[in-house]
Amino acid sequence: MADIITAAREFIASPLYFEATPRQLAMLGIVCDEPGKHSVKALASTMGVAKPIVTRATNVMEASGLVQRVRCRDDRRVTYVLPTEKGQALRRELGRC
Repeated sequence: MADIITAAREFIASPLYFEATPRQLAMLGIVCDEPGKHSVKALASTMGVAKPIVTRATNVMEASGLVQRVRCRDDRRVTYVLPTEKGQALRRELGRC
């Protein structure tokens, strides 16, 4: 296993680098690692936080290209958060540390 400091320095130098809070990283892990669609409501429940917190994290992560929002076809009030290719690549990279 690589030294955590060396791994962190390599990650910061990589094109996948993203300044993230632990909550954002946890959310990325959930949407990448757990199968299925994840609604904002379900993510908030899983993470034990309010929906606005998930919405703010989604805003930041979507602007960085890590996740995308998809509206539910049956209920337009429901929004799903899905990982992008870039988000999945970041998750794989973080899994190597």
